[in-house]
Order: sequence, then structure tokens, then C-alpha cells
Amino acid sequence: MNISWVLATSLIIGCSTSYAMLRTIESKHLDLQAIGNAKSQQANPSDLTQELVMDRSSNTSKLQILLPLYIYPNWYDRDKYIWKQVTVAARKVPIVAIINPNNGPNNAPPNSDYQQGLKDLHQAGVKIVGYVPTNYTKRDIQAVKADIEVYSKYFNIDGIFVDETANAQDKLNYYHQIYQYTKSRSPRYQVIINPGANIIESYLHEPVADVSVNFENYQKVWDDYYPPAYMKNYPPQHFAALVHTTADAQMMKRTIDLADKYKFGYIYITNDSTDTADRNPWDTLPTYWQAQVNYIQKINATK
Repeated sequence: MNISWVLATSLIIGCSTSYAMLRTIESKHLDLQAIGNAKSQQANPSDLTQELVMDRSSNTSKLQILLPLYIYPNWYDRDKYIWKQVTVAARKVPIVAIINPNNGPNNAPPNSDYQQGLKDLHQAGVKIVGYVPTNYTKRDIQAVKADIEVYSKYFNIDGIFVDETANAQDKLNYYHQIYQYTKSRSPRYQVIINPGANIIESYLHEPVADVSVNFENYQKVWDDYYPPAYMKNYPPQHFAALVHTTADAQMMKRTIDLADKYKFGYIYITNDSTDTADRNPWDTLPTYWQAQVNYIQKINATK
């Protein structure tokens, strides 16, 4: 998901904006780490990391919202503070919010507005992941690691959202390095990659990520979409879909039904579009936001 729109938004506002996941299973991680220590003569750190990944991906069958929260946290304006709506929704459905200060962490700690916004999200149980672009491996991997380090040190994140992911076998090692580096900052961090299309299966074997955004596109493209055969062999929590330009609540519900049928573990639908003046479908909540939250809650009640 190209985030150049956010730069324009950030300049208009005159501020920076900011970012993961799975604090709910930290106790399990500690148990696994203890096991890993006890078997230190037989296992290496990569083995333990893989064990954590498998534990994480199978932890829940609940459908979750993966929300590109590319909206400034203007907490001082109660009528326009969109993040508040997100915290309220988190009482009903699990939410992972992707934050993005300025096409990344802006090489600096969060400003005071972001500090307040991040605090509000955490208190509501929202998981926070930080946006990092890779330009399809054209970006220097050291710059990517520097972004991850800033998020890790200053933003109290739960993981990293790796955007502009190249989807080719010869690019696998680049993303595996990002994955390993992120896990070295904290094994509990979740790594979400965004190829925007069905990832090649070898990316799941390496591994390169905990979650792959296997769809990011228009509703009209989703209408012709079908998941790859391999998806049925993995837990739903490995896959996400982001659908924009979805006209109304009825269409939104049909899309969520299909995503659930296809075994996507994460979903987000919006009527915002790349066809708008700012070309950014992720800088507002959909007009049917509450209906979407309520519908996912209803689906989860049956799981």
C-alpha cells in the first residue's frame, strides 16, 4: 500500500504521525522461552522463534480488523478524534492498528499528540504495528532496520507492518532478514507483510512474516478474487485482506462473509477510495464503520 498520500496529509497538519500485536499471549511466550532455555543444548534461537510463530498464528479463530490508521491523533478535538472511535470499537472486536508518522517513524520519537493517541489505543487493547516501506526491496535494508529500531525504542509497538513487499523468490532473503531483525528486537513482535496479492508459498515456509496481506485492492477486483489452494493448509491468522471502494454496508457484509469463508483472519473494508482527490483510501473510517464492527462481532460470536 503506497503511503505517499500520508506525506501530503502530514504536511497539511504540520505534524508527524505513528504503530502491532499479540500482547494477549505474552504469558505463553514466556513459557515457551523457559522451555527453550531448558533445551538450550539441543535447540537454537531460530527454533524457538519458529515455535513462537506457530503458537501465535493458532492462538485464536476470531476474525480481526487490520486497520490502516493513517489519521492524525488530534485527541484535543473530541468531535474529530477518529482514534477514539477505534478504541470504542475495540471493546467489541480485536483490532490491529497500523500507524504511520511520516512514511515510517520519521526518524524520531512520537510527538505529544502521538504519545496520547498510542496510550489511548493501548489502554483499549488495540494492538499497534508500525509502518515501514521497502519499495519492493529497492530500499536499503539498513534504512528499514533503522525504522524498526526507532519504533522499537520509542513507540511501544506490538509489531511491524512491512509495506511494498516484493513477491518473488529471489527477494525472499531480503524480507527474511527484516523478519529476523524484527524478532531480535522482541520475539513477541508480529511481522505483517503487504504484497497486496497472493504471496508465494515459500514466503510462508522461510518464514518471512507472521501475516501476509494477500489482497489489497478495489472491491471490483475482490469480486473476481479467489484464494490460492495453499491457504487451506495454514491457520487463518496468517492472512489479511484490505478492500477499498466498497460502496455500502450490504456489500461490506458480503465481502466479510467471503473473507471468512476463504479463511482470512484479518479484514478491513472501506468506502474510501484511491479515486478521491487525495488518492488515499486509508485516511478516514468508512461511513459504515460501526456496522462493520457489529457484523464482525456477530460472526465472532459463532466461532
